[in-house]
Amino acid sequence: MANNYIMIETPHDLEDLVERLSNEPCVSVDTEFVWERTFYAQLGLIQVGTQDGACFLIDTVALTDLSPLGKILADPRIEKILHDAPQDLMILRRATGAVPQNVFDTRLAAGFSGLSSETSLQNLLANLLDIQLPKGHTRANWMARPLSGEQLDYAADDVRYLPRAADLIRQKAREAGIEIWLTEELKLLNEPSLTEERSHMESYRRIRAAGRLGARSLAVLRELAAWREQEAKTADLPRQHVAEDSELLSIACILPGQASDFEKCRDLSRRTEQRHSPHLLAAVQRGLALSESECPAPAVSPDERKLGKERIAAAVESIRKSAEARQVDARLVSSKNDVVQLLHEGRNALPENHRLLRGWRAELLGDSLAKIL
Repeated sequence: MANNYIMIETPHDLEDLVERLSNEPCVSVDTEFVWERTFYAQLGLIQVGTQDGACFLIDTVALTDLSPLGKILADPRIEKILHDAPQDLMILRRATGAVPQNVFDTRLAAGFSGLSSETSLQNLLANLLDIQLPKGHTRANWMARPLSGEQLDYAADDVRYLPRAADLIRQKAREAGIEIWLTEELKLLNEPSLTEERSHMESYRRIRAAGRLGARSLAVLRELAAWREQEAKTADLPRQHVAEDSELLSIACILPGQASDFEKCRDLSRRTEQRHSPHLLAAVQRGLALSESECPAPAVSPDERKLGKERIAAAVESIRKSAEARQVDARLVSSKNDVVQLLHEGRNALPENHRLLRGWRAELLGDSLAKIL
């Protein structure tokens, strides 16, 4: 399609685009990247759209300095519209150095308009605008050049309709009397902690099965995961290419004191052992050398059997009904774990520790909270 988008390929082009966007009330944003073989995503394209339907495709392979775009991302006067925003926001912050502000996530927001908060962009546009987007380039190599016309059309379409979709979602929320709830939830996307890199010492929290470990093994896992994080960054490799989660867990359970003990680590591959044995042993020793007070506290999960499965199910169902009555997706209100933790603490629960007891969620649930507790 002629004039379907404008390519931004030089620093001058980018400066002109930023100047133009600085006068817009809102812009839609998306990214295309490759993230199979590197620690950080390789950004291949940034798409930007405006209310009048104009689309700009920023060639991030040709442009090495994307910091000028950070002026738009960080400007609280300009609403940034994305679909399923968190990952894109993290990538954009690293690329531009700016903390995005005033973000409207159409995927999250859909949950305040009677739609699913987990809907795909294709389904959202089909439901709201009766527009059918192709799905053919989701696995394209966005670092390759030249990009085909079909790829560029596909990329432009990802932002072209977002302003209209956002307007419709907000209108539905306003008509349902819950726009203020939507605005409250969207403000959480402005938090710098959402897009900043975690400390290496926090990377063990990514490993789901860590919850079954005791304090000492958890301390060792923390050291192992921190070592893997640094190793992966240095080599620019995905974490799992350095060592699998299951391998680190196996070592943390056995606590090998010498290389010969690695044979007891059932899930540790010979390849990982040969490549990293000294580093693995050093990480184990660091974890073992910590005092008890320095070890991370194991997660304590309430016993669902004691709480009663029927009681938990009834609470979840009560929340679902309250949410649906106000056209809110119940998955935005709480997870099952939220409910279990709240039931466990009961009337001793504090709002600062339970999101169900504060903000729009508490307002939504109202008197039903007392029944749940």
